[in-house]
Amino acid sequence: MRQVLELTSSLIALQPDKDISASVKRAILKRTLTTINHRAAQPLVKPAFKSLECFLGKSSISIKDLMNSYEVEEGLPGISTDQDSLLDSPYWDDFVSGVFDWMAMPDISPAAGKFLVTLFGQLRKLSSESENSNNKYTVLWQRWVRKGLKKNPAALENVKNHLLSPLFKLDRPGSLAFLGDLNEQRPASNLRRPELDSHSLLRLAAMEVGKKAGLVEEPSMYLHFDHMQD
Repeated sequence: MRQVLELTSSLIALQPDKDISASVKRAILKRTLTTINHRAAQPLVKPAFKSLECFLGKSSISIKDLMNSYEVEEGLPGISTDQDSLLDSPYWDDFVSGVFDWMAMPDISPAAGKFLVTLFGQLRKLSSESENSNNKYTVLWQRWVRKGLKKNPAALENVKNHLLSPLFKLDRPGSLAFLGDLNEQRPASNLRRPELDSHSLLRLAAMEVGKKAGLVEEPSMYLHFDHMQD
């Protein structure tokens, strides 16, 4: 399956007719998003995540393509027209929340987590290219994971194993920024009790996984980062 996906990804990238490649991408996104958003049979969800993760990771489908298709599929007004509006799109919350619903399922959570890792990495890359981002992606990561854990605390182990762990291994710079921001941040006073609980849950889980990944040192309660310039 992976070989077929990689071949398809290459054909999309090499297709000289942009209308044809755009049509193929729309068809792929329509099918995968319909599957992920609980409008298709569950056995198709895992390959849908794997397909989307491959195309996103290979950059044959961009996060702008993804969000634009999501807007169409959900009947939402199209607002993701440039880099800043794409990062600020309020639709990411609902999209990621829908993906997080699968993180509680042991058989699907590895594929869903890998897709989220790829998505987070692409958003970090986009944020780094924006002059006005100011590491905006770390706030987004925190909010999405916190809301996911608030909605389903039982997904904690899957989030640690299939989202945080691979994220910290594959995206060290982004993970360091995420952990540093999370460590310095204190829960906002306007968060309700369930959100405070999920924020603390996220912080403890991130510190535990960060320690295993060599990003957090003990015995200090604060983070110490080595070679951040790397």
